[in-house]
Amino acid sequence: MESLNAHDTSEPDPEENPRRDSPVSERRVFEKLLRGGFHVPRRPARRTLLVLLAFAAAVFLWRAGQGSFRAVEPGFVGVCVNRFTGSLAALRPGTHFRPPVIYQIHPVRISDQLLSGEAGQFQIATKEGVIARVTVQARWAIDGGKLLSKWSALPVDPARELVAPVLFAAFRFASPRYEVTRLVSEKREELALAAAAEARARLVGSGVILKEVLIGDLILPPEFEKGRLAMVNEIQSTERLDVTLKRKVKEVEETRLTAEAQKARQVQEAEASAAQRVIAARGDADAMKHVLALKEKQIQQKRLEAQADRQTRVERAKAEAEALGIQSQAEAERRKSMADAEAYAIRATSLAQFEGLEREARLVSAHPLVIPKTFADKLSDRVQVILTPSIGGEAFTGEIFKRVVNGRPAVEEQDDTPRTARAGRAARSGSKPN
Repeated sequence: MESLNAHDTSEPDPEENPRRDSPVSERRVFEKLLRGGFHVPRRPARRTLLVLLAFAAAVFLWRAGQGSFRAVEPGFVGVCVNRFTGSLAALRPGTHFRPPVIYQIHPVRISDQLLSGEAGQFQIATKEGVIARVTVQARWAIDGGKLLSKWSALPVDPARELVAPVLFAAFRFASPRYEVTRLVSEKREELALAAAAEARARLVGSGVILKEVLIGDLILPPEFEKGRLAMVNEIQSTERLDVTLKRKVKEVEETRLTAEAQKARQVQEAEASAAQRVIAARGDADAMKHVLALKEKQIQQKRLEAQADRQTRVERAKAEAEALGIQSQAEAERRKSMADAEAYAIRATSLAQFEGLEREARLVSAHPLVIPKTFADKLSDRVQVILTPSIGGEAFTGEIFKRVVNGRPAVEEQDDTPRTARAGRAARSGSKPN
């Protein structure tokens, strides 16, 4: 204790320099308190105690103030209960100053909630007594206007403790009105609406609003499900047969309508063709009137042309006949003139030949050897003939006279012309060739 006092007396007075020495002195005081010392100077202990008290008060006030500002989340309503009076107040979403020492706040959700899962599965009995399992989804909410009056009666979990039992009772009450087959096929919505109306009327009194109820799965017993599937298959086969028959009937009807349409089309086409033919015939008749007049004119024109052609041919034939007559007459006169000329030439030639023969006869009579010489000179150069006067004078003279009478020369002259030319000259002269 003496050392502590001595140590304390040696330290400077904290009041002289409180900013520099007060933290050190306070630290030393705390260290001494921890070591077990009991003697504390009066002034530093009082100041420290005041600081601690002030700090504790500030922390307490800060915590109390922080806890007094109570927040209410969106979609919730805070039911504020006064701990002393027991009065209730509804707090809207936001931050409110309510000290927890005085007020107790219970947040209650008033937004829409969904009942599903195991809480939404019920067993119902149909009209036939079949027990089916139904999965329900319900959308519900707590009525904020009736929250304060109904809050004390609300359970901790309204979905499982209030909404689910009421829905189960409503479905159990409404399901016996429906047959299971129709319930499976077409009456689900009707059952859901009936159960929802029944449950909604019951939940209104508890401050709960039931907005919508939907039926999800409808599970039937296995035995009934097998029978139902067999019946469904039979119904489907019957419906399939009905559909097939209806399709066949429609095909027959389609064939009949197609045939009628084709018949009507053919009739229309025939009528159109007949109308076209009538129109064409009328057009042909109208055109024939003009064509007949044109044909008559053409026939008249051809007749006139034929008459003109015949007249022309007659005139031409007459002219040709006259020309042929004139030509024939001229040819006859020409032939007559030629015949007269030839006759005159023949007479003159015959006379000249006769005179020549007469001279030759006189010459031969006077000189008999002239005949062979003359005959040899007139033969061809290629033929050498030696004549001897084997014929007497009177016989030779008789032969010459025969030749002259027949119109041939007394002595054959040597002629180098072809035989055809000699034949032509003989024909012109009227005698046969040698």
